[in-house]
Amino acid sequence: SIPADIFTPSDSSLAFILVNNCNIADRYAGIASFCSLIFVTVSIFLLSRYLRKKEVDFDLQEQTATDYSIEVINPPVDANDPEVWKEYMEGILPDEVQNKHVTCCTVALDNTKLINHLSARRQLMLQLELMTPPEIPFDKHNIEELGHEIPLPPTWKRYLCFATDPRALIAKIRVHEENIEELSTQTFEVSSVFITYETEEAQRAALKTLDVSGWNVWRNTGVEERLLFRGDKVLSLKEPAEPSSIRYEDLDDTFAKTVSQLMLTTFISLVLIVGGAFLIFLARRRSAFASGITIKIINSLTPAVCSMLVNKFESHAYEGQKQTSEYVKVTIFRWVSTAIVNIIITPFTSTTKNGAVFLLSALRATFIFELVTTPVLQLLDIGGNVKRHILGPRAVDQRRMDLKFLGNSYTLGERYTDLTKILFLTFFYAVIFPTGFFYAFATLALTYWVDKYSLLRQWGPAPKVGSQISEISRDYFFNAALLAFAIFGAYQWAGFPYDDACVTTENVSEVYAGTHTAINGDGDEVNITIAADSVHYEVCSQDMLRFFPPAFPALPVYQRDNEEWMLNEQELIVALFGWAGIGILVFTTFIFTKRIVVQNIKAAFFRTYEPQGEV
Repeated sequence: SIPADIFTPSDSSLAFILVNNCNIADRYAGIASFCSLIFVTVSIFLLSRYLRKKEVDFDLQEQTATDYSIEVINPPVDANDPEVWKEYMEGILPDEVQNKHVTCCTVALDNTKLINHLSARRQLMLQLELMTPPEIPFDKHNIEELGHEIPLPPTWKRYLCFATDPRALIAKIRVHEENIEELSTQTFEVSSVFITYETEEAQRAALKTLDVSGWNVWRNTGVEERLLFRGDKVLSLKEPAEPSSIRYEDLDDTFAKTVSQLMLTTFISLVLIVGGAFLIFLARRRSAFASGITIKIINSLTPAVCSMLVNKFESHAYEGQKQTSEYVKVTIFRWVSTAIVNIIITPFTSTTKNGAVFLLSALRATFIFELVTTPVLQLLDIGGNVKRHILGPRAVDQRRMDLKFLGNSYTLGERYTDLTKILFLTFFYAVIFPTGFFYAFATLALTYWVDKYSLLRQWGPAPKVGSQISEISRDYFFNAALLAFAIFGAYQWAGFPYDDACVTTENVSEVYAGTHTAINGDGDEVNITIAADSVHYEVCSQDMLRFFPPAFPALPVYQRDNEEWMLNEQELIVALFGWAGIGILVFTTFIFTKRIVVQNIKAAFFRTYEPQGEV
């Protein structure tokens, strides 16, 4: 196609407009694109069902402490006697349960400050131990003498490597110990109680017996008198997360505190997204290659930035919730920087242009960077190899050497963002860049094998987080990517031929006939020859995405009067995509409403416990 530009000569010269020769005169290309939308829709539906089934299968195949445990969410603040809880939890079970024995009872207290001081002291003590030379015995009960025996780090290390003075570490340890002694004398309120039964049958029976709606818990009614704790308290129970994923320091945080923290981190994330978009815009002005590098760097830094935000400013009772928060932020950040920014900063008439600074070249560069750089850097594992082959063998003792062989950390949320990012980029530009499907296939296939190798050879073990991230992906992000395919596919089909030129029934004026020299938008001279019987074009807006009032969905009826540019075949394709987008939007809205609204309302007023699988 010929790139579309408005020629802007001087006041005494003639004005020309370039017309793209890429009108949709053949409906088969559009029908093929619509069939791909149908295929992707069916595939995502089947994939979601498969994932839901596999989540249950994995849970049933692996027996963990969660399958035998329950968590009391609202215990009385003074109920800190495990024997009382043991007697109560065994007494509420029905007679048909043969083994009612409670194996373990954990009473979690609202002692976040004490835990934080204990954790900080332990970290500082480990740091001090690692600073101690092998020839000096480490005595944690007499660390003052160590402060005089451990050599001070060189000046250059203190300034370049931020090496810590051992005496400063000892002073910090003493401060934490004073706070620990003071807090240990206080009485803390109970925040949660974890009960572990001998059998899974007893656990399920307890959850079913005390399955009470949120309304009844709030009103403290709705259960038999024998089920009341201490004769006056209706308890709310749930199946807890994996023990390794419980964040005990955050168990006592209130709902209001959690929401305020989420609002703060969301605002910071939005600011960072805008800043990243501006950097991509500056890079695109130079070349598509610079844009691809910038997007790749931003995508690589995003997980670390979002992890820092979540760790520093948010409170989550479980590791799964924490990783889900990171996953949502990283995914939105990457979707915006990888796909949405490009469509915003690209002028409409440059959408189908070829050139180093235009959209199609930027998309191609982005896909190539995702296909090549991510797997290569992951396989090289530069940091891990340096630790294992250079720093590890030169460690002064066995413990410090073992620390170099722990393996790299990873999160399930970050791995999911790589998947959803590629899917969203492919679906978002599926109409104008259908080659993206082949790039996506190659990228996802290579990512699968590289991740499998890393999981078995490079990465260290990760905490068990449950199925939250998988549920968020299949219920929200997969559907959102599919919705983008349909909605923005309609707008992209409607935008052809991307020249803002509407044909009229008139012929050109006599003054236009002949050969002319024009100056294009880049300042270059071009020769234009106009025949006397050429058709006259007028400038019009073909960008339905920026119509005001908004044109939603993109349909042929929203073409402005006397500015119709679509051919009959194009109108059919746009209508198919537009109405398909409405159907997918309705279905997606139903899924979102069911998960966010209906399930919460159901939990508030009805019993919701349903065991999965057989005991």
